[in-house]
Amino acid sequence: MGRVRLWPLGLTVLALLVISGCSEKENNPFDPAQDRDPPVVTSFSYANGVATWTTNEPALCILEYGPGGGEEYYHYVYESDKEHASDHSATLLGMEAGEEYTLRIRSIDRAGNEAYEATAAMPRLVDGTSFGGLTMTLSMIDVGWGLAMVLTTPDGSHVMIDAGQVSKLDDVLTFLQDHGIDIFDAAVVTHHHSDHYGGYVGDDDELDFVPGIMDLYAIGVVILPDPAYLLDGIRPALQDKIDLYNFPVAFVRQGDSNGSLDALRWDATPGFSVQVLSAGVGTQLIPPAEVGSLELSGNNDSVVVRFNFGDVSFITMADGEFFVEHYIVDYYGRYATEAHVLQVGHHANDDATSTFWLDNVRPRVGLISNAMAEAPLEKEIVLNAILRYQADYFVTDRIFPNTSRNADPIYGNLLAETDGETIEIILEPHDW
Repeated sequence: MGRVRLWPLGLTVLALLVISGCSEKENNPFDPAQDRDPPVVTSFSYANGVATWTTNEPALCILEYGPGGGEEYYHYVYESDKEHASDHSATLLGMEAGEEYTLRIRSIDRAGNEAYEATAAMPRLVDGTSFGGLTMTLSMIDVGWGLAMVLTTPDGSHVMIDAGQVSKLDDVLTFLQDHGIDIFDAAVVTHHHSDHYGGYVGDDDELDFVPGIMDLYAIGVVILPDPAYLLDGIRPALQDKIDLYNFPVAFVRQGDSNGSLDALRWDATPGFSVQVLSAGVGTQLIPPAEVGSLELSGNNDSVVVRFNFGDVSFITMADGEFFVEHYIVDYYGRYATEAHVLQVGHHANDDATSTFWLDNVRPRVGLISNAMAEAPLEKEIVLNAILRYQADYFVTDRIFPNTSRNADPIYGNLLAETDGETIEIILEPHDW
């Protein structure tokens, strides 16, 4: 009898479920087939150097700005929290007081819909306000085929990270002069390949002597990967130059930090830290007979470093390939290597920047040093992988974000600056 009495009740409940919850297909904000509408900026304000705005649905946003009245945008501002949200705030770090700037906001929702805001809620022009706080900046100098970067710490110390090849030394020196850099607290030689260390040593040919960074600048300490774990040893030209000027040398290993090694204590500003994620391929873990079978190269000797300031992290990979990526995650654990700005390994060649690595780093921005004309290593598969993680990439041979390999070259330097909360990418175009 009980079963007979409950049967009509069961039908009633089922009918109510169909009517209330299943009569229409629910809208899935993660499904491009169901959500085709891009986010809309619903309000915006700018005061005292800080922009705030809202979107009508959770979104990732990039605020872009450039000279007032123009259509070119040289500043790209990212919130440090890589989460889709409706409320947004960012400090604009690169403005100058008394200058007028053109603004726009690019918004991307969870389904991947993307749009630039052009409604009344978004003003076109604002009067700039100079930022007076502390920042950390990683500058990628356009050296074509090679890598040359400068880290500027919050207290204004400078650290050179590779110096490109000799043929592009003038571009490095021009950048240093333009930015008033005349001394280095440290110089990092990530590994012993000429497109990374060549600019340090210059050219000692008696008939055509070209002074390098080590000839021209005072350097507090030269940082090298520990030679006990290297596949490629230090080159004689580099060793000779270190000996000539008697530069102090510090050999670093995976796990070293500013808390454990004096040579990495470049800045005592609270919230600033340095961590060596890899240095050498870890041959202490690999039997010598098996090294060749792993197809390892000297690129994996690269000193890989994570720089932190406040809530923002940068990782510089130099030429680290797949092996290094797995080696780092094995050491630190899954999802312990997140960073907002990633210097993409080995010039975005397809032997680096695996989806495994991107899944752990979860970058907001990728910076790529590449040469369109000389020796293009960058591969579309890597660029597409970065975009799939809803990150932007910038390349020194076509500096505007996410530009196709088929586009005409626009060369320039890439600067990533942070106050510990906001990340701003600044483009410095130049003629070659």
